[in-house]
Amino acid sequence: MLILIGSDGNSLDSPIAKRFGHASYFIMFNTETKTYEAFENIAEEHNHDNLQDFLGNGVEAFVVGNIGPHAFEIINTPKSKVCLARKMSVSESITKFLNGELEHLTKPTVKKSIDHHRESDRHQGGGQHNNTGRGHHGFDE
Repeated sequence: MLILIGSDGNSLDSPIAKRFGHASYFIMFNTETKTYEAFENIAEEHNHDNLQDFLGNGVEAFVVGNIGPHAFEIINTPKSKVCLARKMSVSESITKFLNGELEHLTKPTVKKSIDHHRESDRHQGGGQHNNTGRGHHGFDE
């Protein structure tokens, strides 16, 4: 299973980002191989197109510190789940996720999206994908 965690840094020691859609990095962790990739979130407009890409690549769970309605709407699908993890490192959140200790969210944790753009604005232009700055790494508990 692939898990995507919003992070303030590009390593497992980094803290969970306070706001998922505006995280500095996304850490994609593979529960079978115990490896991860770090993706820099370089979207200038935070249009969240990258979240669709992660879903398309098989991410089934998202770990968030907080999440606004726009990002939640994108990642909360019948095939994926959203889990809450606050004030901990990425590696701590992975351990808690694997142990079933994280709360599953059924709604966003904040009422308003930051810098949310109108739907028509989101679909104009080239739609930059945010998976640069990647790195492959192993995970040891």
